[in-house]
Amino acid sequence: MADPPELTKEAFLLMAAQLGLDTSDEAHMEEIYFQAQNIMATVAELRKIDVGETEPSNTFSPLRG
Repeated sequence: MADPPELTKEAFLLMAAQLGLDTSDEAHMEEIYFQAQNIMATVAELRKIDVGETEPSNTFSPLRG
């Protein structure tokens, strides 16, 4: 599986503006961009884990009744 394309700062700021975030606070946007990059890197690593032979767990099944 190929790595997803990198999230550029320009694309991040465009998405942030479209979502209604105040992009005028550059320090805050820089911090959020840094966090978004870390989250995306973590998700990319998780996607590399092969779980094809693993049985599903019922640990998180909602209670019934």
